[in-house]
Amino acid sequence: MDDELIGMELPRSQGGLIRLVEILLDTLCASLLVLMTAITTIDVVGRYFFHAPLYGAYESNELLLGILVFAALPRVTWHQKHLTVTALSAALSPKLQQFQQRALSLVSAVCLLVLSYFLWRHGAQLASYGDMSNALGLPLAPFAYAIAVFTAISALASFAHVVLPTTPQS
Repeated sequence: MDDELIGMELPRSQGGLIRLVEILLDTLCASLLVLMTAITTIDVVGRYFFHAPLYGAYESNELLLGILVFAALPRVTWHQKHLTVTALSAALSPKLQQFQQRALSLVSAVCLLVLSYFLWRHGAQLASYGDMSNALGLPLAPFAYAIAVFTAISALASFAHVVLPTTPQS
């Protein structure tokens, strides 16, 4: 299978706090995927064999997917595995490439930090209104807060590429 996905190996840090955070994020993401798969399977089996779909399946998968995407973002950011276009990079000297990378990391860090701030404020607004999901009646604020925290962690990971002399590429 690895032969089919060349360059798509899951990068891992060597140890310490970063590795612990990676393990926690990996565990969360894998758990969310398993949970979403189970919900979908139960919903489909219930719908087609028993004419009784799982109540709130679509809504729960929608909320879980939001958490999953933002829980994966810190790892993608730390290992710089975002989709990129390198048309300009080939024409730059190694020093200019390094400057370009740091500048882009700084812009990303600032944008992610601003996004995290507004997501947190949105979570506070949802909490103050007592907003709930339609089908399951789940409070929406914790989801917004979680997404804001994952976005802030991603901002820190991006900022690390600006200030640290060497940061992991793989």
